[in-house]
Amino acid sequence: MRIILLTLLFIFTCSIGFSQKNFKKKKPYAWMIGIQWNIMDDDGYRTEHIINYKDSWNLPVFPSSINLDIYLKKGMSLDFLASYNEYQLGKVINQDTTLHGKAFALDASFKYSFGFLMRQQIFDPFVYLGVGYTGREALWPQNMLSGNVGAGFNIMIVGGLGVQWRTTGKIGLLPEVFDVEYDYLHHHFGLIYKFPEPKKKNNFGKKKHQHLFKKPRYRRTKGM
Repeated sequence: MRIILLTLLFIFTCSIGFSQKNFKKKKPYAWMIGIQWNIMDDDGYRTEHIINYKDSWNLPVFPSSINLDIYLKKGMSLDFLASYNEYQLGKVINQDTTLHGKAFALDASFKYSFGFLMRQQIFDPFVYLGVGYTGREALWPQNMLSGNVGAGFNIMIVGGLGVQWRTTGKIGLLPEVFDVEYDYLHHHFGLIYKFPEPKKKNNFGKKKHQHLFKKPRYRRTKGM
């Protein structure tokens, strides 16, 4: 949790440095999709061995997460994420190396992107809060509900195509609250694509402009 708090503080500081008064722009995107790898770090330690990728990180060979982000306004969006993983035998799971099995996670979050405040959209850091469900064959009970807090960033490459990294701290709510056996870190990284807001149709033919298309009226000449 200490790393997450430091990341949030760093992102907030950066956003203040890049922000400007009365900065206005159109919607950066309407919705965004992502295809990502995910890393589940569930070794049973809170602050120790956070970057022990060799012994604790469970990383599938292929991308196994999909992400949908629906933009609302002013940097705010709704974020949905589905992930599949597999705990590998020999990795540290709750301080045990004999556990293994499939794992699934579904998350829904409210996200704020600091790119809305910044003068450019190439680097777009964000934070989010939400809830999630995790199913793990390796642990008992196998089902868990969590409160999620996280941070990450997008780096745009060309057009709407970019890359994303995010880290989520998942704190158990059910069956136990803030129990080290259920809490874990979930990392995601992969490709994203931002779809622009549809262009508004030309309203030139609406009622207020119809007088320009009316046929001229001519008076009949007397005697005709």
